[in-house]
Amino acid sequence: EENKRRQTRSKRFENCKGGATVVKSFVKGRGGSASNRRASALKIALSCGDGNGQAVEDIDWDSLTIKGTCQEIEKRYLRLTSAPDPATVRPEEVLTKALKMVESTSKNYFYKCEQLKSIRQDLTVQRIRNELTVQVYEVHARAALEAGDLAEYNQCQTQLKTLYSEGISGCCNEFTAYSLLYIIFQNGSNRDLLSSIARLTPEAREDEAVKHSLAVRGAVALGNYIMFFRLYKTAPNLNFYLMDLYVERMRFEALRCMSRSYRPTLPLEVIARTLGFTNGAQADKDVLDECEEWVKAHGGQVVVDSASSERQFDAKASAATLFMPEPEDAVAHGDANLAVNDFLTRS
Repeated sequence: EENKRRQTRSKRFENCKGGATVVKSFVKGRGGSASNRRASALKIALSCGDGNGQAVEDIDWDSLTIKGTCQEIEKRYLRLTSAPDPATVRPEEVLTKALKMVESTSKNYFYKCEQLKSIRQDLTVQRIRNELTVQVYEVHARAALEAGDLAEYNQCQTQLKTLYSEGISGCCNEFTAYSLLYIIFQNGSNRDLLSSIARLTPEAREDEAVKHSLAVRGAVALGNYIMFFRLYKTAPNLNFYLMDLYVERMRFEALRCMSRSYRPTLPLEVIARTLGFTNGAQADKDVLDECEEWVKAHGGQVVVDSASSERQFDAKASAATLFMPEPEDAVAHGDANLAVNDFLTRS
């Protein structure tokens, strides 16, 4: 029975050039050393190739690359479970039009994300790696940042690093600044951050966005909340969205510091200006209401001065009651992107 099974398996190679001879020798040598078995397996692979016994490096992989023929500009994203059909893959000129369509549409982020992932998939299966590829990943990364989709942004950022390292031009300095801020605010190790800073080119160090990211890194390392919120108000490009990841924590640390440093009270307007609730020189009523609501949500106490009717932060009474509340979008499994409401919205 064992011999019959072996013969059945060996018939798979009978259509190969010289396959039967190689298989027989392979079956006879099954009890030999590992090196003999590897050599026999290599002979089978070469004999079952194109008949020329080409090495992997000698095969013309370009002739095997998918060449798309689909002319539809809009296409849904579907995860591939088999070899792609050229009739469903769009060529480069159509993908260029699709990218322009996504950039100009007024539809929501979920639609844009699906279309951009579909474009990325068509580029990948056709092995297109040029300036169009960089533009697609840059557009998707910016859209993900604005929508707060950090998982998708991180995928795009990883691919962009590889594309930039291959010498393909794009907004390299802009995304270098984003990468630094992402490492800082996602609790990345000091080693990752120092390694990224060490790889900065002299040109990148002179870029305004990169300078801003390095200044933010210094403010976070020193706990300098005044400098942090000054940088927050003047953030270039989309640095603002990444700094948003740390604003809540920095505000809480600043409020704790103020509760220990100022006694007995501190004007609420000073807190609103210092912690970035307003960009103006003077906070209006709506800003003060927002600041008061935030202070109370973190255990702080606000009182009204009887003489001036001005709202004051009671630093002395709040020193022992401050706390960091749970995020409003927190879910049991820890990933807000997998929340049920978010899933229903996508559906």
